[in-house]
Amino acid sequence: MTIRRRAHNSRICSVSSHPVPKTLRISVEDQKSVTVDPHRLVAFCSRVLVAAGLPQTEAVVVAESLVAADLCGMGSHGVSRISDYLGRLDDGLIERRTRLEIVSETPTTALLDAGNGWGQVASARAVELAIGKAREHGSAWVGVRNSNHNGTGRYWVSRIAEAGMVGIAATNGSPVMAPFGSREPSLGTNPIAMGAPTRSGAPVVLDMATSSQARGKILLAAKNGEPIPEGWALTADGAPTTDAQQAWDGVLLPMAGPKGSGLAMMIDILTGVLTGARFGAHMPRMYADPEPQRLGHFFAALDIAAMTPMEEFLDRMHVREHETRDSAPAEGFTEVLMPGDVEDRRASHRARAGIWLPPAIHQELLSTARRYGVHQRLVV
Repeated sequence: MTIRRRAHNSRICSVSSHPVPKTLRISVEDQKSVTVDPHRLVAFCSRVLVAAGLPQTEAVVVAESLVAADLCGMGSHGVSRISDYLGRLDDGLIERRTRLEIVSETPTTALLDAGNGWGQVASARAVELAIGKAREHGSAWVGVRNSNHNGTGRYWVSRIAEAGMVGIAATNGSPVMAPFGSREPSLGTNPIAMGAPTRSGAPVVLDMATSSQARGKILLAAKNGEPIPEGWALTADGAPTTDAQQAWDGVLLPMAGPKGSGLAMMIDILTGVLTGARFGAHMPRMYADPEPQRLGHFFAALDIAAMTPMEEFLDRMHVREHETRDSAPAEGFTEVLMPGDVEDRRASHRARAGIWLPPAIHQELLSTARRYGVHQRLVV
């Protein structure tokens, strides 16, 4: 079936107390970089995606998820991805229109086949299904197979949290990380995200890769000509490196050794082995292999009201948050934060001041747009 996009909250990032301003103001931050209003950036990216052949509704879903990542400071999963997405589209590795099929369904579970369409479009439908099922039955689990990169997990669990539920989201990916004790990559960075609502409106969100760092950060560093910290990756020959390009061509390391490796393995089982998606070394590499990835995602939703009264939960969450933030900082720290606080602060600031685009990403966006006949400027 062809997805029909549901009406939803117009906020670009799930920070309830800091809505994005509606004015489309752009200012030049310096001679090389630009600061772009989030709404204008969504409109620009949507227009480019439509010019490349996506339906308007799907283009907006993809653009909003990417700009949300930039708004929260997660530029590795932001608009820097558009040129890479469209390169795969032009090579026939992603379908222009996402046609979703429900493979199996029970009152509390569902499995979707994305038809090699857009990961964000498939994820939007999966989250919608999970919320609806959890609202009726208390909890739900929805898997997706035959999909593609779907942006940040934060974006999806925030939607679930905004519905008054605890959300979990995960995805597998290209085999770029070696299992603990190996030098051969057979795991993706396999990120997982969890979110829970709060009284303030901004959910508590944990979003992390199981590698030492998300591979998108290495891609962004390579595009910007920047080094990476030690301990992120090895070269193809197994030597430590701070060169982003060598790391990109090499192997990522799991976070916390066997712990990150084991978590990545379980996520691969849940998103790939269980759903019928590709997994492990069977997954084509996104930037190297001329094949569709056909990766997998999963989304879980737990309706808080099925476990405890919502107001009681929010009161207890308020205590939990303040107990953490009010605790005494350790040496070298000035404050103690809850998961997602850093991203919430960035989103609040960038909603007012705009999203800063590095010179390389700004120029790449304009070049990509021109390739599809879009000559709109980001600086006005």
